Amino acid sequence: MDNDLINYDEVKGILYNLNTDDTIASAHGILCGFACVKPELKLDNWLNEVLVNINLNNVNEKDAHEQLAKIYSTTLLQLHDTTLNFQLLIANENSKLREQADTLIQWCQGFLVGLGLQKISTTDEDVLEIIKDFGEISKLDGDVLENEQNAQDLSEIIEFVRMGTLLIQETLQPYKQDYIPPNTLH
Repeated sequence: MDNDLINYDEVKGILYNLNTDDTIASAHGILCGFACVKPELKLDNWLNEVLVNINLNNVNEKDAHEQLAKIYSTTLLQLHDTTLNFQLLIANENSKLREQADTLIQWCQGFLVGLGLQKISTTDEDVLEIIKDFGEISKLDGDVLENEQNAQDLSEIIEFVRMGTLLIQETLQPYKQDYIPPNTLH
């Protein structure tokens, strides 16, 4: 099922030519946070948060739009994958530690923005604690995580964020588990 994974290195540059200050890591964080709080999240809901505008007559922007649409649909599938096959769209372990740390921080910042786009109504202590932890991670300094001893810590933090995201999503939208699209009932 590897074709469902998005390669960070292949997509990290797609926002460069578009009208946005977001990195692909923060844009993906926004998407995931938004998806946790907005059950019927549409592609345009997300893109309107990330991009100022997009010109589909411009070939580069149209191509970027198609890539973003693919990231959107792949991410939503991953978030609902029962095998927990969800990945953060950040630099992978083959990248420099600094890039991994920076993209994780950007992702968490984006996630918190995404969560904040809707009112969260939960009293679930675990969810509130994880959101607080994501807030702490989003304030980290990439320098701190850059040395080799921290490589293990960083991968544990990444795994914590990955699983935390799934827990938040599951807690805020538990009814999705039993959801059957209306068109499959015919």
